[in-house]
Amino acid sequence: MALTNEVIGERLREARKNVQLSQEAAAAVIGLDRTALIKIEKGTRTVTGVELQQLAQLYRRDPAEFLVDQPLQEDLLITFGRIEGNAPLGWSKEIAHQIEILKEAVRLRDMLGDPLSAFPPIYQLPLPRSYEEAAAQGKEIAVLERERLKLGAGPISDVANLIASQGIWTAAVNFPDNVSGLFIAHQQYGLAIFVHQRHARVRRRFSYAHEYAHALVDRNRREPEPTSTQNKNDFIEKRANAFASEFLIPAAGVYESLERMHKGRPSRASAWIWDVAADEAVHHEVRHDGTAQRISVHDVALLAHEYAVSYDVAAIRLRDIDAISRNQLTTLLEQRDQGKQLLRALKMLAHSSEEEQEEQPYLIRQLVILGIEAFRRNKISAGRFREVCELVGIPYEELMPVAVAGKED
Repeated sequence: MALTNEVIGERLREARKNVQLSQEAAAAVIGLDRTALIKIEKGTRTVTGVELQQLAQLYRRDPAEFLVDQPLQEDLLITFGRIEGNAPLGWSKEIAHQIEILKEAVRLRDMLGDPLSAFPPIYQLPLPRSYEEAAAQGKEIAVLERERLKLGAGPISDVANLIASQGIWTAAVNFPDNVSGLFIAHQQYGLAIFVHQRHARVRRRFSYAHEYAHALVDRNRREPEPTSTQNKNDFIEKRANAFASEFLIPAAGVYESLERMHKGRPSRASAWIWDVAADEAVHHEVRHDGTAQRISVHDVALLAHEYAVSYDVAAIRLRDIDAISRNQLTTLLEQRDQGKQLLRALKMLAHSSEEEQEEQPYLIRQLVILGIEAFRRNKISAGRFREVCELVGIPYEELMPVAVAGKED
């Protein structure tokens, strides 16, 4: 698309409408006559650099968005607004602040010249036509992604940090109660995953993994759609759930954990051993203590703690890999309170509590690191670094010594 005055004017008009401002109101804010703004939007008058900067700030856009050689995408605040509907003012301010942090991080990343190609691969899969197909696809992708990331079968200590290492912005925000997460692929800002801040840590971990599945498979969908109670039965959501289960608590790892616990074996098993003296195979029946092999509530609780998932997810995962029966699953789910009581007594509840809601300022961390690196490499001034600190609410005096030390190195 050629960047004519008409194209730039149309983009400015679209951005103005996205923030629901009239031409008269927008012109008044930046000190223009309404007729001048009309001409700019029609392309019959060239917008000056100063006017473009002012209008972009008013429309919550980066000025570069109006000058790139691609169509203008929807502003992120509008995307979030569609999720909430008529959002309360406080909620809108909080989301707007998170988006401004994201935009500043993108500006610093671009200033540093960091490549945008460090995204995870896109797994080309057809849309699942059944629950079974969705579950199979999700588990297969999780196995492949774990192999690609060289994770083995062990627990993932910090899934949000892992996702961030793949070039995806991660943040927790106060979504509406029926929304657990949102994945966004934006032309200007790249890939971003947002999860519900008020959910317990183990649920947020699952939401991060769930949205990561959308980043791996559904990246080219036209419009971002939140994960909510309204679309929970869609097959692509089922696929993302299956991915999250296998990604966070892989079947191979569960089997290894059960083997270490000496649990989950049948009460009777056959053993065939080659007898070298007789030159023949000899059959032995091995008997186990049936009660010792039974998976109990404390086993599920310890498994949940090991993989930092909820008690329910651990129990359901055991059923998913046929380590327990349906009746056993029902019993174990009824005993969840006893499982949490054990973890609380052992001071292990921090990784498994359904009530814990500590902060997860991943996006803030990403921005601060970018700010320090930009200052160290003389890409931004001390004044600009102070603005970064103020944006994330961290005292400038705390971070400046770190940034200066980096320059001295």
